[in-house]
Amino acid sequence: MRTTPLAAALGLAATLTIAPALTGAGSPASAAGETCDGKAATIVVQPTTTYPRPWTVGTPGDDVIVGTADRDRIDGGGGNDTICGLDGDDHLVGGTGNDRLFGGLDWYYPDDDYWGDVIEPGAGDDFVDLGADLDSKDLWWGDSLYADQVSYANAPGPVTVDLTTLTATGEGTDTFAATPAGKFAGIVGSPYDDVLTGGPADDQIHGGGGDDLITGGPGDDMLHGDLNWDPDKRNYDTSVPGDDLVEGGDGDDVVEGGHGADALRGDGGDDYVVAAKDAQGTSMEGGDGDDDFSTAQGTTARGGAGDDTFDLGIGRGKKADRSRTVVGGRGRDKVTLSSYVGGKNRYDVTISVPKRRIDVGGGRFAKVTSSEEFQVEGNDGPGLVVFRGSHRPELFRLRWVMKAKVHAFGGGGDDVLISGYAADVLDGGPGRDRLDASRGRDRCLRGEALKGCERRR
Repeated sequence: MRTTPLAAALGLAATLTIAPALTGAGSPASAAGETCDGKAATIVVQPTTTYPRPWTVGTPGDDVIVGTADRDRIDGGGGNDTICGLDGDDHLVGGTGNDRLFGGLDWYYPDDDYWGDVIEPGAGDDFVDLGADLDSKDLWWGDSLYADQVSYANAPGPVTVDLTTLTATGEGTDTFAATPAGKFAGIVGSPYDDVLTGGPADDQIHGGGGDDLITGGPGDDMLHGDLNWDPDKRNYDTSVPGDDLVEGGDGDDVVEGGHGADALRGDGGDDYVVAAKDAQGTSMEGGDGDDDFSTAQGTTARGGAGDDTFDLGIGRGKKADRSRTVVGGRGRDKVTLSSYVGGKNRYDVTISVPKRRIDVGGGRFAKVTSSEEFQVEGNDGPGLVVFRGSHRPELFRLRWVMKAKVHAFGGGGDDVLISGYAADVLDGGPGRDRLDASRGRDRCLRGEALKGCERRR
């Protein structure tokens, strides 16, 4: 755990002075020597091993509160307060009044995730400095990032937050310190209809409830229409619906919807656009980059330019639920049908490119247009996978499917057909086709390049 003073990290010793170590005092009377934003502390938080950390609450007047090098929970209460969280993943609440709130350094131990501060300005015209801990850009593989966030989750009405202009309105007029280059910054919206805009850094924005407008900006952003981060439970509240418009902007973004009928747009960059499982009516759009889509029932996904990938997850042993629509675009696009349920669940899939249709379990599963590659993967149950190509060159591949048989017909283009482990039938049709039957006793017809074919008539 790091105990570097915040002033050293920010290089702002002239405006923010914090002693390099705590005295261990835990009462207003013993706060001498500690400072925050150049002011003598009136309350110093007492270190504790209790979890969850108890709240330290200020007085109705103007307090100067200094935290510990660990995780603190500080509520300024009334008055015009000044609060410095120091190290650790702190939760700071300004309360009423015109407050100055400094998050400080965060908490990161490799292989145990990165935890930033959550700052709730509250009512009044507040100043918020999330801190400048650049360790958030240097994580170990597999660690999750929970960035510093300014939160309006408890606001009594809608808010407008803009990390480009460094202002927020709705609970007064708040201002923010600029986010250093290479630093993540975050916003948590209110339960109402918010306008949330990211800045030049890599943003993490969660809309919360309401019908929100969320724009990421030029960084590599992580945007979610509904999620609301709970800093005390260290998890997300997923029960807050809303019909949101979420736009990634430039950069390689993660654009994720929620429970409502959302509009999700990746815009520039190579984006990952995700619809929630119950997001019927949600529309998804890519952009100029090579985008990945995770679709759900009742959604429409449009790739645009670039070589896009659409993941169509198949449920456990059911007939198809409400259909979804996939529109590829100008690039070479790929549709993946994935199911990892295993066991004895039968796995019947029919892909008809001429009919622009995919059936699962005898029912319509998806309408698909302008896509050139199709992959079925991830099930070891029995079944039959049928592929019918068009006059265009297409690729069909079976991957990690152990028992299902394949009947694949290429159509008129120069096709590539790759089957699995069962006794399969591959028919290239007109054109110069490559047939790879893999394992099993397979039959290959009308192919120019053959592999793994026991029968060729």
